[in-house]
Amino acid sequence: MRNLLLTLVVLFVGAVAQAQTMTPEQANTRVAELLNRADYVTLAKELPAVREMVVKPLLALADALVAHCEGRFEDSNRAIEEIGHYAEELGHGTVFGMSNYAMINHLCLENYSQGAEVIRQLLEALPATDQTEESRRGLSSLLRWMQALEGREKVEVVRPKKDVVIPVECCSIGRGEHLIVKATVNGISEDFIFDTGCSHANFISREVAQRLGVEIVADSIITHGVGGAGYVQLGVLPEMSIGDVVIKNPTFLVAEQFIPEQVDVEGMCEAALGTHIIRKLGEIRYKQKSSQMVLPATASSGAQRNLTCENGVYYLVCRQAGEQLLLHFDTGNVKSDLSSRYYARFQSYVEAEGGEVERSHSGGFGGEVWSDVRTMPRVEIQVGERGVTLQQVAVTLPASVGNDTPPTENYDGSVGVDLLTASKVVTFDLEKMFYRIDK
Repeated sequence: MRNLLLTLVVLFVGAVAQAQTMTPEQANTRVAELLNRADYVTLAKELPAVREMVVKPLLALADALVAHCEGRFEDSNRAIEEIGHYAEELGHGTVFGMSNYAMINHLCLENYSQGAEVIRQLLEALPATDQTEESRRGLSSLLRWMQALEGREKVEVVRPKKDVVIPVECCSIGRGEHLIVKATVNGISEDFIFDTGCSHANFISREVAQRLGVEIVADSIITHGVGGAGYVQLGVLPEMSIGDVVIKNPTFLVAEQFIPEQVDVEGMCEAALGTHIIRKLGEIRYKQKSSQMVLPATASSGAQRNLTCENGVYYLVCRQAGEQLLLHFDTGNVKSDLSSRYYARFQSYVEAEGGEVERSHSGGFGGEVWSDVRTMPRVEIQVGERGVTLQQVAVTLPASVGNDTPPTENYDGSVGVDLLTASKVVTFDLEKMFYRIDK
């Protein structure tokens, strides 16, 4: 989306400048600039004050992307339908690109029939060339996913009308920790990593799937992990329980192995609870001292949105030294880390405070990744009105420090389990899109 609007800006802003004052011109230019930068967080803050001045095609595009990033997937799809009326003004490429967002919105909403129809339209419009072959494979994979779940019931969370307490075990793993919750299926108990970085389905090994009786409904589903892409199966269960909470119709991505053989991590369990369930759990209060997650009977009011979504992946919007950071909210990550984009933004700080350059690797589904890092003894970030200190945070260095190649990441790193455990009590909600430090 970063360069879709350059021509649009010239056409519309020029017309507005001739007919009206400079204020509408500046408003349209600013909205287009933020869209080109894919800075939907800032756009969400600024759009309400200027929306009456923004031309309709540009406004529809902004509304669709802001709604998606705020987790309002139905609103996003309504705006995408409106965008279809402006193909001439926006360009067919822009309308085509927004169909990808519609597809992800449907996946997040579990509207599988509608999502499958969008994918079929995308496949029909995709040119049959070598350059589009990877896209075609990805779309075909997602179509198999959608078709396999068409006609099935959506995931449903059933819980008592009272505060629900879920015991959590904090287990040492590699250089950090995992939060483990126990799920039960037909009397069989299984450890699941509580993983806000696992999108759209739970992730388990074939061995665990067989033990729990997961029904396989589709093969050759492409998914991406730490070391790249790989193929998994798609499976379903009638229900499973986590404490007093019953989860009906959970879906699973089933891998031959949870992590590759060459990645040696002692104590790793082979199942992860994903965001398609965590989002439906609603508000979750994690109490570090008592090792509990509490689902309150009465949810908080007035919480400020500081989580954002991109393609079903959740990010925390926070600040460091007055600068905004965008960090992948990934409780499946045993330790927070910062990206080469962060390094480019705070290079002098990292070089002054960080340790010596060392070789580091991380492993998971798809393999392992090696990188050069400098470790910060501590990094202080501001989440809402409260600060939190993360200890021993690795900062990934660019592949060739000192050249003119900008970092490829569009976020500043990842916050893992240590974000939760660094505070006494935190509350978060993937539906209302907030993360709050209480104590």
